Amino acid sequence: MQTFLRGKCRNIGLRSAAVALATAAATLAACATAPAPNLPSAGANLNQTQPSGPSRWELVRWQQADGTLRDIPHGDNGQPIIFEFSDGIDAAQGTVSGTSGCNRFTGSYGKTDTGVRFDRVAGTRMACPPPRMELESALLKAMEGSFTTVGTQPSSAVSSGRQVVWKTASGDLLQFAEREGVGRRGASAAAGGVEKIVYIDSQRVECSGVGKMMCYRWRESPDSPWQLWYGPIEGLDFEQGVSYKLRVREYQVPNPPADASAIRWELLKVESRTRAQ
Repeated sequence: MQTFLRGKCRNIGLRSAAVALATAAATLAACATAPAPNLPSAGANLNQTQPSGPSRWELVRWQQADGTLRDIPHGDNGQPIIFEFSDGIDAAQGTVSGTSGCNRFTGSYGKTDTGVRFDRVAGTRMACPPPRMELESALLKAMEGSFTTVGTQPSSAVSSGRQVVWKTASGDLLQFAEREGVGRRGASAAAGGVEKIVYIDSQRVECSGVGKMMCYRWRESPDSPWQLWYGPIEGLDFEQGVSYKLRVREYQVPNPPADASAIRWELLKVESRTRAQ
């Protein structure tokens, strides 16, 4: 990897799909004209192994134009940076939403000859610690220009899932990995889920997990006692001072990280919202 960052390009053997993608990203950053070995072309269609439909992608690596890696801090409840594409990553156009480091965002996307572009991106305006705000600002700024696809990795027997590397207008490389949880591609995770109604309090409260964090207060009925919810509510654009009645899908997360919840909630519908007096 250091060899690439110093600008000395040479062919190497790729031992795994994960190594192939990371190596290809570094190679393309330093040697824009050199072919990436054993990597699908920039125009490769990721649907060659997946059906069309909604898909969910997590930002897992950010390499800046000078070759240094940018830290990707997660949210208060461990939320990653997520892009949810309404019609799949290969669709000609559609809507995109997700989390940008601190706030939730929505907008539209469209396929270009070389990658993808984003339009009319708008987000909530919650304040977060400086590292997350700085990352979010940089990401939203990057989304003002088109992303060029410089590497793809379809699903296979030797890879953990589909991945894509996009190059921003400023030369940064953003690596995204597909995650379960939206549409048909999340069917395996959601199939065992259970729909339920939950009531969410109008204020989040400080709580302790692995460290200090902010939790939702929730209950199963209007007269039940409040309980703490330590994880995110995926798809909810929470507004302080507003209480919610939500229909969610709850399912178990297999082998969750030590600092993450073993139960996941995915928003299906906001049944009602009431502003606190």
